[in-house]
Amino acid sequence: METNNLINMTQNTAKKATPSTEPLRATNNVPYEIKRLIAEKRKARATWQRTHTPDSKRNYNQISNKLKSKMHELRDESFKAYVSSLKRDDSSIWKPIKNRRKPTESQPPIRKNTTPPEPWAKSDKEKADLFAEHLSEVCTPHYNDQNQEVEQELKTPIHQQDRLKPFTLKEIKNEIKKLNHKKVPGIDLITATMLKELL
Repeated sequence: METNNLINMTQNTAKKATPSTEPLRATNNVPYEIKRLIAEKRKARATWQRTHTPDSKRNYNQISNKLKSKMHELRDESFKAYVSSLKRDDSSIWKPIKNRRKPTESQPPIRKNTTPPEPWAKSDKEKADLFAEHLSEVCTPHYNDQNQEVEQELKTPIHQQDRLKPFTLKEIKNEIKKLNHKKVPGIDLITATMLKELL
């Protein structure tokens, strides 16, 4: 019962802690002139693919080169605006350097080890559900049925062992003499040299 409660609490906590991912909204910040050039390029390419005349090829190349130059100018302008927005006062100038130094953390998908294998879990919600399912399978209640053979062996009385033969002081001295000086001392930090000095 307690194990089931632990499993349910872990599953609910994992689901609540997993943030909900919203679909990315397409941003449309392309200038009108570039949109017009893209439309003209597509139209010129379709004309050249239909006719294969030198004039249509020349027209397509001119529009394509003009579009490339405009895109290059747009990228330069956006980079200049980004660099000019960086300031030393609010430490925003160091953020790009810090982000570049950080290693990119990969978040590989997870696949359940089944036969046949199930599809990959890519999103955070799918990974949390897969982890919760794995916990519910692994954290099962213990098997409480008693094994009769083990119970019978535990009930049998333990035979009293024979008492150890007492050792003499001479035997202790002989063992101390055999100790190696290079051995590391134990928890009591008593070395072989110290014991030999006590003889």
